[in-house]
Amino acid sequence: EHEELLGRILVDTVASAVASAHEPAERILQNWAAGEGTSGRATVWTTGRTASAATAALLNGTAGHQLDYDDISPSMPIHPSTVLIPALLGTGRLLQAYDVGAAVFRAVADLLPQHVHYARGWHTTSTVGRLAAVAALARLVEATPDTARHAFGIVASTAAGSRPNFGSMTKPLHAGLAARDAVIAVDLAEAGFTANPHELESEAGFFDRYGDPELAPLGDPDETLVERLEYWLDAWPTDWGIKRYPACYGTHRSIDAGLALRDRLAGAAIREVRITVHPRGTRALVAFPPASATAAKFSAEYAVSVALLRGAVLLADFTDDAFADPEVTRLMHAVSIAESAEPPVGTPTFSGGYSVVEVVTQDGERHAERVDVTRGDGRNPLSDTELRDKFDDCCATGGLTAEAASALHTALVAASRGGALQHVATALAPEHRTEGRQA
Repeated sequence: EHEELLGRILVDTVASAVASAHEPAERILQNWAAGEGTSGRATVWTTGRTASAATAALLNGTAGHQLDYDDISPSMPIHPSTVLIPALLGTGRLLQAYDVGAAVFRAVADLLPQHVHYARGWHTTSTVGRLAAVAALARLVEATPDTARHAFGIVASTAAGSRPNFGSMTKPLHAGLAARDAVIAVDLAEAGFTANPHELESEAGFFDRYGDPELAPLGDPDETLVERLEYWLDAWPTDWGIKRYPACYGTHRSIDAGLALRDRLAGAAIREVRITVHPRGTRALVAFPPASATAAKFSAEYAVSVALLRGAVLLADFTDDAFADPEVTRLMHAVSIAESAEPPVGTPTFSGGYSVVEVVTQDGERHAERVDVTRGDGRNPLSDTELRDKFDDCCATGGLTAEAASALHTALVAASRGGALQHVATALAPEHRTEGRQA
């Protein structure tokens, strides 16, 4: 089961990165990297050029998160693969350590606990992601316990990433920096560079700084962490999903509901839209109105308006021209959003979260739709055809030819089963690229 999921993860993560090839932020980063003059054998996914493992991890991790189209965890606000995969592939090695990174990501988030950490303004993908990537890399290189402890101590000193940067170019940079710092930390530790080997658990250490021991799970922290690690090592596939829409996951239940309502509205004019979500369900969203097409990825008002008007939410809906559409602007100003511990529709209980979208038409008719489990969640997964459609759209947007995209897909699936990474690099080579289109 895990091997099959790793194939889907690799396909989805690389495709989400390739799609950002012509984004302004991506071009700025690539120009910066060219000026740095780094060399190496790791492949940069958006250009097909090579760089050092650390630089490739930075560039690929940022590109993977650039369009907010990379995978998610339904139970906590993390994007695991855009940190783990760039760190692991940047080393030129295979993916058998992904399980370890996926488990550490969730276990550490549980112990903080993550909702307290996130509420303070930290971007968990970035902060906890560094530790998860170090754990995966340490497993991959079979680092000694002492080397791993020093690597954790090194990377814990770099942990950063703030939620106020959501909606800007810097949000995806968080993922790239986390992947890069993990690669550097393990390389330095293997070379003999030292840190406090007890940094994570010491007084004023990582768990004290970034978490809250008073609100953490009851019991001895070491025993709790071991229990959580053992649990997540097997269970992470039940807490994973592929994004169907290129927008913040906090909008996805609402988008699903909006698309279902559109089919029932049959073109009727809309007077008002009300969105109700679970407590803390608006935390990752930007203040209304969104200031740009990038910020609109974090706006439920915009995303639901697009779903209701266009019947789909695609990469093209987050371009400057699409964002400026006066019809969407008019409708999103008729949308309100609120949090409630009790859903206004359906059973009063829910697990993980919910969204209810209510539409009032101009003639006074009311329609409501509730979604608890998004399309793409492991409990409601994308079909192979839907995933391939997303992959092909991402590759076309990023400028890969159809032939190269097909070869890339084959190579990524093979790589997840131990195949040669050189075939991935060949499919991504510069000669297989066109201008593409802005996502």
